[in-house]
Amino acid sequence: MNIVILHRIPFAKIRYDRSIDHGRHTVRYLIPSAFDDLPSTVERRVLGVPSDDVLALAERHADWLGDADKLIARSEYDLLTAARLRAKFGIPGDLPADVLPLRDKWLMRVRAAEAGIPQPAFWSVEDFRREPPGDGTYLIKPRLEASSTGIETGDARHIAARLAAGVDPDAVFVEEFVPGEIWNIDGYVRRGEIGAVVSSVYVGDCLGFAHGSPLGCAQAPDPPQALSLLRETLRTLGQRDGCFNFECIRAADGRFLFLETGSRVGGAGVAETFELRTGVNLYQKDLEHQLHGHIEDTPRRPCSDYYGWFVFPGHHRTRPAVVRFDPARFGGLLRSFVRNDRPATRFGQISYAPAATPLSGVVQGSADEVRRTLREICFETEVVER
Repeated sequence: MNIVILHRIPFAKIRYDRSIDHGRHTVRYLIPSAFDDLPSTVERRVLGVPSDDVLALAERHADWLGDADKLIARSEYDLLTAARLRAKFGIPGDLPADVLPLRDKWLMRVRAAEAGIPQPAFWSVEDFRREPPGDGTYLIKPRLEASSTGIETGDARHIAARLAAGVDPDAVFVEEFVPGEIWNIDGYVRRGEIGAVVSSVYVGDCLGFAHGSPLGCAQAPDPPQALSLLRETLRTLGQRDGCFNFECIRAADGRFLFLETGSRVGGAGVAETFELRTGVNLYQKDLEHQLHGHIEDTPRRPCSDYYGWFVFPGHHRTRPAVVRFDPARFGGLLRSFVRNDRPATRFGQISYAPAATPLSGVVQGSADEVRRTLREICFETEVVER
């Protein structure tokens, strides 16, 4: 096969070479910039144009895409671009109609609402401006962003003012802010049935991370109500196969409400801690689906421990900072960590990658121990500017 890969996820995490025989197939990589982490032996080419400019990509790389049997793109930012390129060049795989309900946050929320799936209230820009709701907190949420990029919060008056200040009404919508615990459910689905699955609860939240606060995520026993919500939502949105990264919130009254989902592997430490808990490598399962159109069920390796990951942001500072982290304090609960005095990140460019953050790591223990340890690490570790 001729395989083209839009490469963005760190190679050390996704390891395409474990699923794709590079000697048997012609494998070519399109990379965002001249800097890359690929093996020296693989064929690569810099995109040369913005990664969301489908027409320019199609023109510049028609020689590779025109004879491609597979086009693989597993970053959230490239899913829709790849779908549109497949449609243009007749490449088998996910097309825009398959990807949009699992990528466009407005569309997924509308379809979920039509199916009666519980979720926070939400409005189009036009509806919110015409009839602003009463007291409360609201969010402006971009339809096609990720990692909480571009989210703004405030009361109805503040949100209305921001919407009137030149916001593209077709690019965002407004959502009611519901206080509660944010949960992540990760795994894969095959032929419409949930395969391996792991539930986790956030310590902190992604919006806080975007604004400069540490983030953790602790594995926990699977809440039956959340799994039921997961199954109903994926069925409604049409995902029958592949990996998922599903987000919901447990409100004060105990109900789980749908927030968003993605048809890809979660970022940060999701894949690593998932494999520690289950023995299943989600990236390899994800690639299996992309290559063959299906996933074979894999026996899970039972594990008595739970795991959690944490990461400290590096994108919000213009000056270096010192993280005063004492690993000895956590004993056997701290499985691994990476500390960077000079993380490779740009100001304003959100990243969860270990190389781009000053501190990240994995903890293990009972569910209560994992959550407690992550709280201590995230909330009690001092960060001081140099």
